[in-house]
Formats: sequence, structure tokens, C-alpha cells
Amino acid sequence: MMNNTWKKALSVLIAVALTLSFAACAGKNANTASSSNATASDATASDATASDATADPTRDEVAVKVGDEYTITKGDIMDEYNYMVSMYSAYGMTAPTADADVEAMQDSVISTLVADKIQLYEAKLLGIALTDEQKATVEKQVEDQMTYYTDSFRSQAQSEGATDVEARTQEIFQEQLDAAGMDMDVDGFRAYMTEQYTNAALKDALKASLTKDITATDEEIQTYYDDLLKTQKDTYTTTPADFGAAAEDYQKNAGDPMLYTPEGYVRVRSISITPTGEVSADYTTLKDDMTKLEAQYGAAALAALADKYTAQGAAATATGIDVTVNDIKDGATIVSDYMTKKAAADALYEEYIKDAREKANEAYASLQAGTSFEDVLKKYGEDSIYTDYPTFVDTGLLMYIGGEDTTWNADLVKAVGLLKDGEYTAVIKADDVFYILQLVGAEPAGELSLTDAHDAVKAAAIAKSADTTWNTQLTTWENDTKIVKYFEDVYRSIGKTVQ
Repeated sequence: MMNNTWKKALSVLIAVALTLSFAACAGKNANTASSSNATASDATASDATASDATADPTRDEVAVKVGDEYTITKGDIMDEYNYMVSMYSAYGMTAPTADADVEAMQDSVISTLVADKIQLYEAKLLGIALTDEQKATVEKQVEDQMTYYTDSFRSQAQSEGATDVEARTQEIFQEQLDAAGMDMDVDGFRAYMTEQYTNAALKDALKASLTKDITATDEEIQTYYDDLLKTQKDTYTTTPADFGAAAEDYQKNAGDPMLYTPEGYVRVRSISITPTGEVSADYTTLKDDMTKLEAQYGAAALAALADKYTAQGAAATATGIDVTVNDIKDGATIVSDYMTKKAAADALYEEYIKDAREKANEAYASLQAGTSFEDVLKKYGEDSIYTDYPTFVDTGLLMYIGGEDTTWNADLVKAVGLLKDGEYTAVIKADDVFYILQLVGAEPAGELSLTDAHDAVKAAAIAKSADTTWNTQLTTWENDTKIVKYFEDVYRSIGKTVQ
């Protein structure tokens, strides 16, 4: 029986980590058949630790069986467990060492792996199949991913000056697959991606089938509204700067609707243009040299100033005593060297940003000529949020001008604060990015009534109830020994130190 009593934070971290490892897992999963020839009777205990996972000859032993068709090997669990250990390290956390904690982490990893297999098992058992529309969506997802990777590798091939850009693009693609440990060619990767997206669609279809009849009563909707409104009022009254990200997340991904908006928010559209490529390495060297010269000059200036105080017998609190470049040892030389390096660094930086500045100026000129901000944004803007989520072109993004905004650059917030609705700024450079911002208008503050938010609240209440039902069903399946068989003697050594 699985032990599912692990810290909630760990469960979340595992879910995130396994999501992030989607591509990384392809190498090991691509060669792990969904139905293995190994049998549970072959399972034997191993003395291996997490550090020697790849050398363990028992990796192919079956650790979990889901029905008669799906298996999870010891190697699958080792890989995911070790990945989690690396994630712990990356986040500055210490991986568990006590046996009980190690086993709890094993169970959390295994639970995620089993949930994946068991959904495919149940989908097949219930005859869940994708519609033509769902298949078309899968094909588009795969095509979009392949296009994304190919375009990226094509740009690299072009930057290398390849004679045959397309051939070099495919070479780079294969090199990346090899570097990731994925034992497949480009066509094999496409097939793998198709399988993964298909499985994801099947699992979504299974969940939809099992939760399709769930609804919410008027009383449940009212309770959900009251609880959510109280939570949001408490949160955003205390930390209003947190509202923006939460509201934009709802606009992108749905979920709990925003029922309370604090004072001080506005909506802005932003045209942002970023330099391409990287600034010259010589620029970094020059800037480092300038920093050293600044420190050298400062130390020499303090020494010269101290000498003047001493010579004049002045108290340490005295004012009006100054030093010039000529008073400072090697002052003129340091200044001359500094200005020479600064001119060279400025020239390199200008070379880096000039194309972006020209593009931003061209966008501004288009606005001045009467082109709508929305059209200029679509033509010149580079922020992918507007293409990934087109509704933001209409609504704009949220900016907090009632206090310290934790997302936007302070200079941009200040500039927007000077605008009237519909007005836009001149070109502003913040860090290395050029911006033109338009104030759409103030975000209405206060509470949203249940009447106005009814449909959204109902959808959120149903979604929460569906998730609860679904998770309960998954747990039931996982703990059904008629469906899932766990061979603890195979995997319990994972992550433990050999005594």
C-alpha cells in the first residue's frame, strides 16, 4: 500500500519538477515500453543508492504493475527520484536522508508515475477515444513544438554561416537530441511528442468523461463566492501589489475569478523591443575595468582629501575642503584611462542596441502618423503575452500605480502616471529594452457582486468539485490492488545510503 502522507509542498514541487522534466524524460521513457517483458517475480532488492543509479544492473526490474499492460521499472523511479534530488539542490533544499522521509519521497514520485499509467489504463478500459477535433489539436501541438525547435535551430545555423542552412538545422536538432540522451532521430522525436500529447489528451478526455455530470447548487455557489471574496479582500488589502499577477493569471488560465480589486491599478498596453544577440564580450571587459578604475580613483581621492585635512589641521567634521584631479595621485591618468574605456564601452553598447532603438523609433513614428496603438503593437511589439493571449491587446496589462509595483520598472510606472486615458509615452529605455506605453484606463476597484460574477463563480465551484472527485478517484485506483501491484522490495533501496 502506498504511503501518501508527504508534505504538501513536496507534492507541489514534484508536480512542477516532473512537468519541467517532460523533455528530459524523453530519453529514458522513449525506450521504456508501455508493456514490459519483465515480470514481478524477477524483482530482487538492490543495494544501489541514488548516486549510482545509472550503473545499477537492476534498473529494468518491474517496481509497479498497472493492469497487465503497463509497468514502471526501478530505473523509472530512480531517474525521477534523482531528478527530484537535483531539484532540491537547485532550490537550496536538502534532500531527505531519514528512511521514513526517503520512503515518503519515493511514494510521492511513484504516485505521480502511477497516476500517469493508471489513467491510460482506465481510458482504454472505458473505451475513451479522441475525437477528430482532439486529434487535430494534438497534431497542431506537435507541429507548433517542432516548428519552435526547428526555427530556433535554423537561426543558429544561419548565425553560424552554414552553406546549407536546412541541412545544418537538422544536424543541430539531432545534436541536441543526442546531448539530452534521447536515443532517437528527429522523426522519432516527432513520434514521441505525438505520443505524449495524445496521452495527455486521453487523460483529459477521461477526466471530462468521469466528471461531466458534476454541477453546483445555488447554495454551493453562494458559499464559494463568500469564501473567495473574503480571501481576496484579506489578501489584496494587505498586499495590493500581488493582485496584478493573480488577475492576469486568471485572464490567461481561468480558475478562480477576481472578485475584489484594490485601489491603484490601471491597464496599459506596452510595445517592448529588445536588442537581438548578445552585447560584445569586450563591453563586459571594459565595464569591469571601469569599475576597478572607479574604486582606484575613489581610494586615491580619499587619501588626498585626508592629506588636506591633516595639512590644514581641520577637524574630521569640517566641510568645504575639496580635492581636484591634480591633487589626486595619478588622478589625470586614471580619468583619462576611464574616459577612453567609457567611450569604447559606449560605442559597443550603442552597436548592441541601435537596431532595437531604430525599430522603437519607427514604431513611435507610426503612432505619430495616426496608426492605432493596437496595430502598432501587433506589428512592432515583441512581448509574446500579446500573441499567446490576444485578449491583452484589447484590455492591456495591469500596472500598480498606487504603490510600489513589483513587476514593472519604476521609470515606466512613473511615466504612465503622467498620462491620460488613451495617451502614450515617448520611447523609454529601461535596462536594455525600449518601451512605448499607452494608458488604457483605471481598473475599477472594489467588489464584484455575485450577480455579475455568477457564471464564473459557478464554473470555478464546479471545477473545484470536479478536481476533488477526480483526485479521489485517482487515489482509489492507485490503492486498488486488483489494478496496481507495488513491489516494494524492488524500489525501497532507492535514495537510501548503504550501511
